[in-house]
Amino acid sequence: IRRGSRCSTAKAFIRPVRLRKNLHVALNSHVTRLLINPITMQAYGVEFFRNGKRHSVFARKEVILSAGAINSPQILMLSGIGPEEHLSKFKIPVLKNLRVGENLQDHVAMGGLTFLVDKPIAIVQDRFEAFAMTMKYVVSGKGPMTTLGGVEGYAFMNTYLGNRSWPDIQFHMAPASINSDAGRRVRKVLGLTDQLYNTVYKPIANEDAWTIMPLLLRPRSRGWVRLRSKNPFHYPAINANY
Repeated sequence: IRRGSRCSTAKAFIRPVRLRKNLHVALNSHVTRLLINPITMQAYGVEFFRNGKRHSVFARKEVILSAGAINSPQILMLSGIGPEEHLSKFKIPVLKNLRVGENLQDHVAMGGLTFLVDKPIAIVQDRFEAFAMTMKYVVSGKGPMTTLGGVEGYAFMNTYLGNRSWPDIQFHMAPASINSDAGRRVRKVLGLTDQLYNTVYKPIANEDAWTIMPLLLRPRSRGWVRLRSKNPFHYPAINANY
């Protein structure tokens, strides 16, 4: 967080060292596979596309794969590391038969536990559009507009169903509701049907409300990430297996 707004990893870590001679950041580059020596099984480079052209870069030391929970297994499988049966289906040479992409765990949440409050303390779209409030945020980085996503409190707890050594439930608490923006954006992001929205949330449009959202921290469900094809530009197949 910086001056009341989210601070990206680019601003926090890359921008301060962007002038280093040993740092080069390639924008708009799509990694297609790792370059791996099939004898030593050591990664020695990366293949990527940029502006429609294929490029290869080679490492003198290490190659670090950090493409997230979805694209990391996709890149590994495209590089020949993954379930042998799955890779063989796409005629990808198998370098190492491993259960890559077979342990997907999702942070499941349930929204909609909303309660009305009788004081003007919640996030309401019409109230946020006031000029004075906007200028306070722009000039000083302060005020209600600094609330990140509406969440103002967290709680972690153990239930009798989980291991007592660590929490298995998390709560997000926010002075807002799904309809705090009068149905302009949030309902679309969450994919609410018109019937559900009109029945439950439309009647409380722009009302002061408070919401608590429980999240599952230790899901038992294990999903998977798999290739749709050997084309690195195709999105992978994702199954959370709830």
